[in-house]
Amino acid sequence: MTAQSLPGRADPLLTVRDLEVTFAPRKRLFRERIELKAVDGVSFDLTEGETLGLVGESGCGKSTTARGLMRLVEPTGGSVRLEGRELLGLPAKELRSARRDIQMVFQDPYSSLDPSMLVRDSIGEPLDVHVKLGRTERVERVAELLRRVGLPPEYMTRYPHEFSGGQRQRLTIARAIAADPKILVLDEAVSALDVSTQNQVIGLLEELSAEIGLTYLFIAHDLSVVRHISHRVAVMYLGQIVEHGDAARVFDAPAHPYTEALLSAVPVPSPRTQRSRERIVLSGDPPDPSRVPPGCRFHTRCTYAMDVCRTEVPPLTPAQGSGEVACHLHTAGPRLAGASVRTLARVSA
Repeated sequence: MTAQSLPGRADPLLTVRDLEVTFAPRKRLFRERIELKAVDGVSFDLTEGETLGLVGESGCGKSTTARGLMRLVEPTGGSVRLEGRELLGLPAKELRSARRDIQMVFQDPYSSLDPSMLVRDSIGEPLDVHVKLGRTERVERVAELLRRVGLPPEYMTRYPHEFSGGQRQRLTIARAIAADPKILVLDEAVSALDVSTQNQVIGLLEELSAEIGLTYLFIAHDLSVVRHISHRVAVMYLGQIVEHGDAARVFDAPAHPYTEALLSAVPVPSPRTQRSRERIVLSGDPPDPSRVPPGCRFHTRCTYAMDVCRTEVPPLTPAQGSGEVACHLHTAGPRLAGASVRTLARVSA
């Protein structure tokens, strides 16, 4: 899937094309060996200073996509280019150098920090690898990083167990930005935090983006958080991106039935509005990714499924406003032609 180039956007900082990650289970006696393609042809662009939200149900391949482009798991196909430099296939020494520009923040702040290391050593570790500062400069840099994430410099002599979850996540962010990366990959980085702490960390990320121009790939399942922080959104289902576009367009006029169902589950502040809203409940669980259904992968759970959906892979269609959608509703049946799936009843009539 080719990401849309919006008017006025600069050349992409990160370009991901047709990324594939396949897991091959061990062969067992008298058992069929079935490969699991966790990520299947994912493509997107990231432009300097923007935030791309990657959303979908648990198990759809969001985290594996992140680990694949970081080469924490080895992709089995595709291309990942950072400022034009291909990362896939780089030898270990060159990859370590490239990783200075793209860092990752994980979900669990409690397991992200070595409990036996002082904060100054955890945050200073990337400096030792990428920057090579003297002892005094290293301490000053760690103090500066702590201040930047809203923590007092004297915290550098403490251990991780002395901090709350929100403070630990601030520490992991400080470590991630230590070597001045250009991109942060945030894999469910706020989902383990309470709502108040989530808001504080999101505010910190917005400040860092404004102050030092950080670019984010923001992976999450909480769509209200994604809408708040993201410029663009990509929706994943069973290893593929089924829709992407500007955040406002995706949230206000979803073009794919799966996106519409995800958005219907997002709570709204007004109890009266919440009670009157139509809730789209998806039937069943996502199919086994090792046995992907033919045609559209979503047809087994889609209330709009047509015969063509069960046999043919849907083509990409430009969505009205921005982005693209992969759904037969736009080319067959009601022929939405990129319009919001919410107009389906009116179009069909």
